[in-house]
Amino acid sequence: MEEGLLGMCVGERRVVIVPPFLGYGENVSGTTVPPQATLVYEVLMIDVFNSKDNVTITATDVPEHCSRRTKTGDFIRYHYNGTFQDGTPFDSSYRRNSTYNTYIGLGYVIRGMDQALQGLCCGEKRRVVIPPHLAYGESGVENLIPSWTVLVFDIHVIDFHNPKDSVEIRTVLKPPNCKETSEANDWIQYRYNCSLMDGTLLYSSEQYDSPSVTTLGVNAVISGLETGLSGMCVGERREVVIPPHWAHGENGASGVPGSAVLLFELELVKLQKGVPDGFMFVWLDDGGPDPLFPAMDLNGDKQVPLEEFSEFIKLQVQEGKGRLRPGVDQESIIRDMFYNQDSNRDGKILEEEVQLKDDTVPQRDEF
Repeated sequence: MEEGLLGMCVGERRVVIVPPFLGYGENVSGTTVPPQATLVYEVLMIDVFNSKDNVTITATDVPEHCSRRTKTGDFIRYHYNGTFQDGTPFDSSYRRNSTYNTYIGLGYVIRGMDQALQGLCCGEKRRVVIPPHLAYGESGVENLIPSWTVLVFDIHVIDFHNPKDSVEIRTVLKPPNCKETSEANDWIQYRYNCSLMDGTLLYSSEQYDSPSVTTLGVNAVISGLETGLSGMCVGERREVVIPPHWAHGENGASGVPGSAVLLFELELVKLQKGVPDGFMFVWLDDGGPDPLFPAMDLNGDKQVPLEEFSEFIKLQVQEGKGRLRPGVDQESIIRDMFYNQDSNRDGKILEEEVQLKDDTVPQRDEF
């Protein structure tokens, strides 16, 4: 049998005829084999390995552009099909419709897989052959993997990141005259596509009747998207890669897998400059009329009702002298400002009511 097994391939079948002098001979003890019997074996080679074997890696699909490869300490999400050397399947992440997620090089997976996950590109596919001494060895896995079994994995990298990663911003298109950019408290309107790194589209502003809107700096969107939308000009386009700790974390969100890296394609459509947090209106440039009340009293009757106050504020905004909080109903803001000044609630503002409650408040701030 030693001679009969030499030179076989995995999956090969042989009939091995062993004469008695190479079998059990005439001295047969404790077997059902009679003395001087010729033996006939039908052999199927299931798998084969050498104790000196290492992991064998074959790249089956490598993306054309690969700006970064996996290394120890990265967290990876990948799909796999696992088979024995003869092609018999034993496990698949595809059947569970869920990626396998793990840290690389830190001992969370079998040693052979820890090696195989090094140096991968996002989207890359590999065939990995792992000898048993770098897999489950003599113990195997009960009811799943026999002892001393060679394992074959076909893996597909969905994405990976490092816990220290920041948001990555790539400018696709920038208008030549870019003077005013988005920042905290600004109201913006933007278009977006949100995808996984393998190209799977999760969400898009095209699904709605109009572009999305938000006010920056008020935690209305995930922190990574807030970063990606900051510093943009109207008409600018960006690709923003957001690691999960700047997105939805290990738990994910509705339609977003846990620990997923997200790719946003962004276009800024409209920008309205904001006001500091807590304010409804700010003066620009010279800080507004001084004295203020005569400028507010448009008809000179020494009192300013809501209608006159509203006309005055809108005029300041129109002439670029002041700014209302964007993204909020203008009439509501003006009405709130009026009631803040009308301290006695008689429906009109008098000159003595137009005072800063705190002299330390800068002149540019709200009334």
